[in-house]
Amino acid sequence: MKFRYFVPFLLVLVVAFSSCEKKTMSKIPLITLSYFGPGQIKVNTDTAFLKFTLQDGDADLGQDQNNIDYDIYIKDARYDSTYIPYYFPEISPDIKDPKKGLEGSCIFKFTPDMIVPRFDSLHKNSDTTSFEIYIMDRAGNKSNHIITPQIIVTI
Repeated sequence: MKFRYFVPFLLVLVVAFSSCEKKTMSKIPLITLSYFGPGQIKVNTDTAFLKFTLQDGDADLGQDQNNIDYDIYIKDARYDSTYIPYYFPEISPDIKDPKKGLEGSCIFKFTPDMIVPRFDSLHKNSDTTSFEIYIMDRAGNKSNHIITPQIIVTI
């Protein structure tokens, strides 16, 4: 009869310990696309926005802006291999805890001069592209790459 009470107690104990399991993040940054748009912009007029979430297990994001390393790398799909580098805004040291890691979101603003159409015979009135993005922490760890949906650029 006592055994009947022992099994539910053991089950509750196992569930309690498994829910106390520490959530660990990788020291390699991880990014996830949240938003990219609008889906169509007019050259030299409209702005597009990219929003992604990020995680870094040792919270070492944010390069020194006097350094040659950058934080965000973005490549226009229309061009073969050129990533354009950018810095994160300064991240407060108060929220960088290597024991807890760092989680947050980033909104990147593509200003009207950043997305230009190709002016060849095939792209007289509009062009279509997408972007590939990754981030890098101070240790040189590169995150996964994300690719945005396509955007139409009109003249």
